[in-house]
Amino acid sequence: MDEATTPLSSFERMLGRAATERERVQLRRVQAELGLRENDALWLVIFALQYYEGLYRQFPKAIAAEANRVLAETRTAAEATIRAGAESAKADLAKAIATTAREVARDVARRQMIQWLVVGMLVGAGLLGVGEYIGAHSGT
Repeated sequence: MDEATTPLSSFERMLGRAATERERVQLRRVQAELGLRENDALWLVIFALQYYEGLYRQFPKAIAAEANRVLAETRTAAEATIRAGAESAKADLAKAIATTAREVARDVARRQMIQWLVVGMLVGAGLLGVGEYIGAHSGT
């Protein structure tokens, strides 16, 4: 039989590529085990099964590649989220520190104002007392 019309060349036309050595050996082994002749109609079924077996063999690689891609995208997104969260936390912390500093400064200023007010009142009371004392002793 001419190579262009052999069942194996039909299989290769169906694949759209040359059969690998592994595929050739596997097809010949099936042919020998089942006692198939080159023109046996069962060859078409065997070709289809072999074709789909080759496709199914590619799935784990494709799934692994897609899983790696998704993992990389997820990692990138998570890192961006973490960076954004850290920047937000820094901004919140800076805002909280500024607010606390203003409150502390206001409290210190209020305390100092109260102290000066008390001192002023005491000085005023003292001056008033001295004035009364002087006024009471100067008219005699």
